[in-house]
Amino acid sequence: MVFGINLLPQDNKFFELLYQTSEYANTAIHLLKDLTNEEDRDNAFKIAREIETAKHKTKEVTYEITERLCRTLVTPFDHEDIHRLSRGLYKILKTCEKAQERIVAFQLRPFQNDFFKLTSNMVEASDVVHTLMKGLKTLKDSKPVHDKCALIHNIEANTDQLLNQLTIDLYQYENDFKKILIRKEIYGLMEGIVDRHRDVANVILEVVLKHS
Repeated sequence: MVFGINLLPQDNKFFELLYQTSEYANTAIHLLKDLTNEEDRDNAFKIAREIETAKHKTKEVTYEITERLCRTLVTPFDHEDIHRLSRGLYKILKTCEKAQERIVAFQLRPFQNDFFKLTSNMVEASDVVHTLMKGLKTLKDSKPVHDKCALIHNIEANTDQLLNQLTIDLYQYENDFKKILIRKEIYGLMEGIVDRHRDVANVILEVVLKHS
């Protein structure tokens, strides 16, 4: 240690922290899906608090990653890529928290199975990214990562199509303009969660390509 700067790589710790962030994000996404199906208000508040807790824990881990990056000269892969992964995962939690806040505040219930369809895509994308993060330290072959990125891009494309159809159905069958506005915002947040998983997967692919 020289002038408080760590000259040795902290491979295990960076991978451990990134995986921990991914774990929180994956948990929050599954909780958000549970929230959209929860009919009991007390249970809904409990799930919402669990999502908030995951977000706050992720924020703490993100700060730790940033601090370690500032104090470590040699890292397992590029400083910038570690930062991009950390921030990308944290943004997933922030968007997830925004969605749960609105669902709870406005006591939104599913409309023609809309939340189930969107949250199913979110969970699928999150599970794929979480699998990639779990194996990040040992990933050498880019082909499996390419395949998983292609899967997430397919999920994203499906989400875009789904969002268009849900918006059409919403305007066609919902007469309350205020309900249309808030539900459209929720749709956008859920679509954004899928998009952020795509972004994280793309960074992972870049990392693997650089080091394969």
